[in-house]
Parts: sequence; C-alpha cells; structure tokens
Amino acid sequence: MPTVSPIERVGKYIGPEEWNALISNPDTVVIDVRNNYETRIGKFKGAVDPCTTSFREFPSWVDEHFQLTETDDREHPKVEVNSVQPAEKEMDNKRQHMPRVAMYCTGGIRCEKATSLLLSKGFKEVFHLEGGILKYLEEVPETESLWEGECFVFDKRVSVEHGLVPGNFKLCYGCKQPVSDADMEAPEYEYGVSCPHCFAQKSDEEKERARARQRQFERWGIIGGPDKGRRPTCEQESTNRKPNQLSRSI
Repeated sequence: MPTVSPIERVGKYIGPEEWNALISNPDTVVIDVRNNYETRIGKFKGAVDPCTTSFREFPSWVDEHFQLTETDDREHPKVEVNSVQPAEKEMDNKRQHMPRVAMYCTGGIRCEKATSLLLSKGFKEVFHLEGGILKYLEEVPETESLWEGECFVFDKRVSVEHGLVPGNFKLCYGCKQPVSDADMEAPEYEYGVSCPHCFAQKSDEEKERARARQRQFERWGIIGGPDKGRRPTCEQESTNRKPNQLSRSI
C-alpha cells in the first residue's frame, strides 16, 4: 500500500444496523476491497468488485477507476468513474462530484487501510462496515440482509453463512481457493493438486510435484490436509506400533 496511515485517519465506521440504509442509497458507491477468490462466492448486493488477486493491487485499481481531475472549485474536486459501477447506480463516465463511498471486507482490517487511502486522494465521504462482513452476518437477520452468497474465511470452515454457520465450500489445497461441490465434480479437480480455478495456471511439473506430495501425506498418515501437517496422536501411534517396537520403548 502507498504511504497511508490508518492510525492518523480512517473512514467513518458504520455499524451493521445502519449499513443497509447506507448502501441502498443510490448516491453511494459500494466497494468490496477483498480479492477475487473471496468475492466469487459472495458479496453485498450491487457492490463493485475490483477483481484484484491481492490487496496490494487495490491502490492501482483506485487510480485507474477513479481518475481525479482539476476543477475551479478546490473544495469539491471531481472524478471520472469507470464503467465498472453497478448498472443500477446508473453512474455515467462523465465528470461529476466525488462520490460517497462505502467499503467493506471480511473483518474490517483491510478497510482501515483502504479508507485511509481514499481520504488521502481527496475523497470526502468515506465509510466502512464496522466489524466487517462477519459482524454483519452475525447481527443482521437473514430476512433483512443484503448479503448474497457465502463469506470466505481463513480457517477450517472455509466459508460461513448468516449466523456464522459453516458454509458449503471446501478448500482446494493446490491453490488455497474455495471450491463448490460443482467444482469438485469438474475434470480439472484433483484432490490436493488442482481445481477449475488453478488447473490452467499450473504446469505439468507443478501438478506432478503436488501428486507426489499428496502420496506422501496419504502414506504417512498426516491428518488435516497438505497445509496442516498434523500427525496422528500418540494414542494412534501406539496402536500402530509393532510388538517389538513397543517392548523396546518400555
């Protein structure tokens, strides 16, 4: 990220109970600051998806899609908004006043940096969801929710739904991206090796190394998948020992 300081200034925090009203306002541009593998399985209705593969790409996306221009009134700079805005907002690509921006991410941390960045570039009204998507899904009833899909999380659950109930996605151990049941039925899916989202990016050599690694995991009984590396418990090891091995250990 550029030289921005969330410690010095960040956007205005908006609680889950006020979020729906803010993002339903047609004058608000809603931006999802997460990465494409996260937004692919769920996002807020009408949100702009920057389609980044890493949070480091976000500043470049802002520069490209919000082009600051000089005006006679320095108190009210204007921007050109790229056509990636949701159709329902009907925002044209001509010069217009700096838009009100509402941003969100999984837990709120990335938004502190992202809102600080926009403020440093002259945006005046910058808001972000306090506690992130997780707090929203925890507090807002599903019947009132504007969230669509599931939320990717960086733990064994892989994804969660309203009420933070574990979702339906699994993890591809080849690329660490979420995969659906349909993805796992695809010919490109191979457990521990690849999925439809990474198959084309992996060379044959990389896939063969992944297969060899997977065979080692299966042979030596490592539990929890290739990214866990947790071996069986002592009780399991004792059960699997041969009698002469057990006697020598006493």
